[in-house]
Amino acid sequence: MSKRYSKFLPSIEDFSLDNFPFYWVTQVHAQHVQNVDHALKKYGLDNSRRRILMALKTKSHASVSDLSEMIISKMSTTTKIIYRLKDEGLVNTYCCEDDARITRVLLTEKGEQMTQKINDLTQVVLEQSFDGLTPLQVEKMMDSLKHIFRNLAH
Repeated sequence: MSKRYSKFLPSIEDFSLDNFPFYWVTQVHAQHVQNVDHALKKYGLDNSRRRILMALKTKSHASVSDLSEMIISKMSTTTKIIYRLKDEGLVNTYCCEDDARITRVLLTEKGEQMTQKINDLTQVVLEQSFDGLTPLQVEKMMDSLKHIFRNLAH
């Protein structure tokens, strides 16, 4: 490994978590989930169900497999969440006409209304998160995170 990244590694003698990038990625993610979960409690939702609902908002009639990939979750976990959302009347499921092995999921009217409420709450958390940053700084951060993700995904 090249030495240009050595200051970020836990193996150096005077290492501090403050210098480990993935420490901050997980800290930001965990704090975001905690803030979102707190805001969603008034609707009886949690972050797992929010993620499925918002994924369906962007890709209606997605398969369970598609949703599992989108939210980076095990298929069994995704399936459990979907059936919980179905019991709550937020989604419906149906078998794909072309391949009966594939279950597709779509938002109900109640689910559509819930995604709007989620968006309203998320906007508040997002504005709090990015206070003091310019939109350009946020875009550059997102570009860097996407780049890191692509590096890790292959």
